[in-house]
Amino acid sequence: MSPYQPPFVGPSEALRSFLEELEQAAASEATVLMLGESGVGKAQAARLLHERGCRREGPYVSVNLAATAATLIESTLFGHERGAFTDAHRRRQGLFQRADGGTLVLEDVDLLPGDMQGKLLRVLQERRVEPLGAEDSLPVDVRVVSTSSANLEDAMDAGDFRGDLYYRLAVVPLEVPPLRARGDDLESLSEELAQGVSERTGVAARSLSKGACTMLRSHSWPGNVRELENALERVLVLAPKGTGSGGGMPIGPEEFDFLNEACAGIAEDVAGRALRHGLTVEVVTQAMMDGALHEQRGNVSAAARQVGLTRRAFDYRARRSYGSDADAASEVVDP
Repeated sequence: MSPYQPPFVGPSEALRSFLEELEQAAASEATVLMLGESGVGKAQAARLLHERGCRREGPYVSVNLAATAATLIESTLFGHERGAFTDAHRRRQGLFQRADGGTLVLEDVDLLPGDMQGKLLRVLQERRVEPLGAEDSLPVDVRVVSTSSANLEDAMDAGDFRGDLYYRLAVVPLEVPPLRARGDDLESLSEELAQGVSERTGVAARSLSKGACTMLRSHSWPGNVRELENALERVLVLAPKGTGSGGGMPIGPEEFDFLNEACAGIAEDVAGRALRHGLTVEVVTQAMMDGALHEQRGNVSAAARQVGLTRRAFDYRARRSYGSDADAASEVVDP
């Protein structure tokens, strides 16, 4: 039985090589930069690194920088004293202090504002933090693990990311392989994910037929493990009776055909209504973005994923509509 949990199950060489590197990194105290496409499981890999390392008994703290307003990042990471700024009615401990003796994960570190990059570099160099409004700095013992879907070396070349910070964060760079490089993992991974969907939603657990496995391999999965899990959940929940959806029956090609037809039908219906009412593509797109922001309670990264856009594309479209960053049109999410 594999000692690993989804999304890191399967016999592929790509996964085996990655897990070997992760285990080696976990045995050290080195700062790790977890790289990979959106949806591959970078956050899960960061947690696995912590659980397999010598700090596993210490705290595990994670923050999604993409979902944190730029004006709150410094206070979130380093903390603040009472009265340090407007609305600072009480002292707040920062995430570096909360992670003392353990691991702090900085998700989407490529989105860290320029002024904060220098402050983070100083903390990494001195291993001390200075809360906003404090007179003295405080020592911290934290292992920092960062994640990024962007190519930070390109960001360095473009002047968007500090080179000295990059080299501090990427002492050990680990690349989580995309799902298209893990073809041999698809069957076992899908079985595990389907079981998880069954436990979470209450729908009957089912196995994959040979035909379904063939269809899985024929798809490139640009959304990686996240896309695969969502597809399996839709199939399990939406597949009509009479298409092998009984308890214990396999998921076959007919279910995936049903899913494709159902999704196409919904899209055609929405397009038809929009055209009848004279709505433009821009209006429909903005309505979807607004709806996603509302459903995701202001989490911009989650809203972007829901509508199939990158965070940067979502921000760009929001600026065109609102005249400012997407965070200005959303509720602030405090990690």
